[in-house]
Amino acid sequence: MESYPYWKTNLAMLWISQLIILAGFQALGPFIPLYMEQDLGITSEKDIAVYTAMFQFFGTLAYCIFNPIWGRLSDRFGAKLMLLRGTFVTAFFFPLMGYVKSVEMFIFLRFLTAACAGTTAISNMMIVRNTPNERQGFALGLLATAIWGGSMLGNVCCGLIIHYLGYRTSFWICGIMYFLAGFAVLFTRDDAVKFVPPPQKEKKSFSWKSLLPQLSKQIWIILGLFIVIGFIRYFEIPYIAMKVKNIIGIETADYWTGIISAFVCLGAVISGAGIGYLSDRFPAGKLLLPIFFFSAVGLVMQGMAYNLWLFGIGRVLLYTAAGGLPSVIQKILATITPKEKRGTAFGLASTFNGVGIMLATCVSSTTLILIGCDGVFYVTAALFMISMPFSFLCISKAMKLHESTDIKE
Repeated sequence: MESYPYWKTNLAMLWISQLIILAGFQALGPFIPLYMEQDLGITSEKDIAVYTAMFQFFGTLAYCIFNPIWGRLSDRFGAKLMLLRGTFVTAFFFPLMGYVKSVEMFIFLRFLTAACAGTTAISNMMIVRNTPNERQGFALGLLATAIWGGSMLGNVCCGLIIHYLGYRTSFWICGIMYFLAGFAVLFTRDDAVKFVPPPQKEKKSFSWKSLLPQLSKQIWIILGLFIVIGFIRYFEIPYIAMKVKNIIGIETADYWTGIISAFVCLGAVISGAGIGYLSDRFPAGKLLLPIFFFSAVGLVMQGMAYNLWLFGIGRVLLYTAAGGLPSVIQKILATITPKEKRGTAFGLASTFNGVGIMLATCVSSTTLILIGCDGVFYVTAALFMISMPFSFLCISKAMKLHESTDIKE
């Protein structure tokens, strides 16, 4: 077994960092439609749906463009430097979002902050690059608990802060959280082998294929699966607050959206830790079946909900099932990717996931306009069930290619 003397310290510090970051970043996510309606003067439900989709789309577009860049730079200069850049620079831009006067400027700042961030993908990459292979599933699952735990903490605190102090104070607190997260990163250590420039080769004729990272076919298959996962997991998320508002009215929608989101993230914390642990011991297929099935059941419950109890139970069920899904797929990606290329692979995974999210925002906003808010949840449930056999096929194909490559080598 290879020696990784600092993997536990890295895991602890990155767990703290991601907990704080996600408490700040995800805190405002469920409240964006309410912010647009109350502070930016967008009153039409269709206009809110369109602008919310644009907010998600352009933020994700920035991730898609810049995450591969940060991933490749982390392979060259180290993940720690990229994490410090992401935390401290984003801390500067985030509070500015509370001072905008137009929805267009709000969306532009969302693009800018997303372009500067990208800390989650790099944290995952740093974990798998500095953790023993037999503990990577556990480490990724534990890091996922910080992501969901931070979201839970942020949803509760931000819901109360918005309710009593307003949105501007919330944006300032989010920026401060990013700044504090950077200090936790200072205590990490990246033990990966530093980049060594390859020897100069004779110049060859230009080829578009040369612009792509040199990754094996099985890695590209799993990266393609990240598009599917991003699409189905983020399809209904922008319209949670809208559903709560439809149930109880706008006066206390921000408060109850925060409370429900907190319990949702608690379920995801349990799921991330449990499924991450199990992914080190069982094949992915045995874990994906209950994940997809119970996620679909939870979404149907949310679509048919006529009170907050039914909606909340359905949402908790969804994330108790699906909260560990990223850990399973990331474990597979780490298994089939050489260590020296994991920064690139995980950066691309975040980009491919972002492509799925961008597609989801376009399709889900159109779905809301055509069949209403409830319909979005029913469509998401159907997407989970349709995606299940496709996911099995992709994972099976990728693992067979990986095993055959190992035999040849």
